[in-house]
Amino acid sequence: MRLCFVIACMAGIGVGLVHLRKSESVARHQLLQLEKRHTPLRRTSFQQESDLGYLTTPEKVEERTERMNLEIEQRPVHLAGPANRTRARNNRRATN
Repeated sequence: MRLCFVIACMAGIGVGLVHLRKSESVARHQLLQLEKRHTPLRRTSFQQESDLGYLTTPEKVEERTERMNLEIEQRPVHLAGPANRTRARNNRRATN
C-alpha cells in the first residue's frame, strides 16, 4: 500500500516537472520572439530620433524657413537670471 502511494507521488512529481519545463520552454520561445521583433523597432526609433535631431538644428530650420518664405522676428531671448528673480512671483527661496 505504501509502495503504491510512493510510486503515485513520484509519478505526479515527474508529470509536474515535465509540465513546468514545457511551460518554461514556451515562455522562453515567446520572449525570444518578442526580442527579435523589438530590435528592429528600437533601431528604427533611434534612426527617427537622429533624423529629428538633424532636422531641428538651427541651420536646417533656417534653410526651411527661407525655402518657405517665412518672415520671422529676430528678437533676442531674455532669460530670467538672478537679477530678475526677486521680482518674479513665488521664487523667493529659489537659488541658482
